Amino acid sequence: MKLSRILALAVLASVLCVGIADAQTWTSINSPAPEGVAPMLQLRDGRILVQGTDNYNFFYILTPDATGSYENGTWSIGYSLQSGYGPLYYGGSVFLDGKTVIVEGGEYNFGSSVWTNLGSLGTYTPFTGGITWVANSAPTGWGTIGDAESVLMANGQYMQSNCCTNQNAIYCGPNCWTATGSVHQSSNDESGFTALANHLVLTVDTKTACGSPMSSELYDYNTGVWTCGPTLPAKLYQGDEELGAGVLMYNGKVLQIGGNVVGTAIYDPVANTWSAGPPPPSGLDQADGPAALEPNGKVLAMLSPGLFQVGCHFAEYDPGSNTFNLTVDSAQCPADSSYYGHLMILPTGQIASADFSNQIDLYNPVPGVVAGVAPTIVASSNYVLGGSKNNILYGSQLNGLSENNAYGDDYQAATNYPLIRFTNTAGKVWYGLTHDDSSHSIARGTISSTKFDLNPAMPPGDYMMQVVTNGIGSNQIHIHVR
Repeated sequence: MKLSRILALAVLASVLCVGIADAQTWTSINSPAPEGVAPMLQLRDGRILVQGTDNYNFFYILTPDATGSYENGTWSIGYSLQSGYGPLYYGGSVFLDGKTVIVEGGEYNFGSSVWTNLGSLGTYTPFTGGITWVANSAPTGWGTIGDAESVLMANGQYMQSNCCTNQNAIYCGPNCWTATGSVHQSSNDESGFTALANHLVLTVDTKTACGSPMSSELYDYNTGVWTCGPTLPAKLYQGDEELGAGVLMYNGKVLQIGGNVVGTAIYDPVANTWSAGPPPPSGLDQADGPAALEPNGKVLAMLSPGLFQVGCHFAEYDPGSNTFNLTVDSAQCPADSSYYGHLMILPTGQIASADFSNQIDLYNPVPGVVAGVAPTIVASSNYVLGGSKNNILYGSQLNGLSENNAYGDDYQAATNYPLIRFTNTAGKVWYGLTHDDSSHSIARGTISSTKFDLNPAMPPGDYMMQVVTNGIGSNQIHIHVR
């Protein structure tokens, strides 16, 4: 029951920053949101969908300015979910069709803890329009979905878990679900899903399963079966079952942060083994909380002490040195607890942070991109018609090499899909709408294609076109819009 703590404490503000500041800095979006906001999703036209928190039924859209800056972005209306549905802590994703958003379940509905099985599908009008939401029924027989994890897998299918049972289901269309394998632990509650480059899905159990209280499991969409994975070197949860974020890093390994436990573990998918990671700094933990992968390969995490206590700090895990160190704090800390936070990489390489207030802060990591992880344009037409649709671009690693953003069961904000950015000679930025990718694999070197539509307002002329995935830009090619 975290909501009462949010309502009581989210009004606090602090400008105290502690930690070690290198080139890292924070900036704030110049125009505060119309109300308190938290969960964020990256739409495939460059805009950001953000949920309002006055009653959790309304969404807003943040549009970058003419130079591609989100710091100077503007807000517009994203419209309400269907009547009777105002979720907090739920599953969600942006689909590969470039126009659909799914929201499923909720630990709370309009502030009441009910572990609802309600859901909604949103269809958005690209570039300037809002979202039309319609109800989407739960899988047959499910009385709950609640604060349940979800994942968009390598084959493009969306898998949703049931918080309160061990059931999982695959979305097959509006009001349509297909049952798939159940996890070995008694329920999915408090675990998270992490998509791996080998196309499996990893979950760390928060209950005794597979003969161990430190178990993990792996899902194969080809068989629809969860198998017992290797055991962790230490138990990363307590009786509260809270767990931190699990992030697939650019070295191919997963950082799993402990919940109400000061500890981490590292999963190696190639060796299929877990090893102990460094403890988070200053006795901090992540009993629910966000993390995001920086282009430079470090993982930014929001941490706090104990179970749902305020006193948050931001820290970075460095896979190169296998160290976890404090970094500079945003204005949100230390008044928040880690579970207040929501992190998501932006196309600029900045990481947006929302905490139920109306202020979104942007983390500016140390510049640099890990070698070999950027997407690459292989082929695309150099001449396109203004406002045209279904143009095709071919490339390598168009989905990036990680979902990038993680929280666990309460919040999903994966950004592992291509955006297309156009910049003219005057430095003005336009985004296209990408859709219908041929693959959703995050395996290194994957060759795939995406279709893209041009913004009808984009004037004729010469542009440099670039794919951007997980805040990392590809090579640029010249394109002429006729």
